[in-house]
Amino acid sequence: MNIPIDRLLGLARIAEHTEEMSGHTAHLEDISAKLGAVSSDTEALPKLGREMSNVADATAVLGPMDARMAKIEEAMPVLVEVQQHLSQVPEKLEHLDGRIDRLSDLLEKLLESMGELSESVDALQESVRPLGRIAGRLPGQSRGD
Repeated sequence: MNIPIDRLLGLARIAEHTEEMSGHTAHLEDISAKLGAVSSDTEALPKLGREMSNVADATAVLGPMDARMAKIEEAMPVLVEVQQHLSQVPEKLEHLDGRIDRLSDLLEKLLESMGELSESVDALQESVRPLGRIAGRLPGQSRGD
């Protein structure tokens, strides 16, 4: 049986390529096992998606809260200034309390003086009454009063 050389060379090339393919496909079992692990790991993705949706719902409040915090941050200089003024309130109230006490004393003295003045006016009116009667008897005064 005579096999032409070019066929024998072709068989040799096929043998080389087969050995090369064998080397390349030797890792397919490892790759297959690793794909099984990837498949197992990806089974958790739907649950993870639902949980991420829950996280998104739970953190939805952070956007508006951030806006409110920004407004508070903008107002901080004013709040600090107000706080500084508020710290002076007790001292101002104490000063005001002293002035109110003084005003109260002065009003009491004024009330006493008004009472004394009223008594003096009553006494003056009483002492002038006889003069009024005498003046009413003077010529040129009308008696119809």
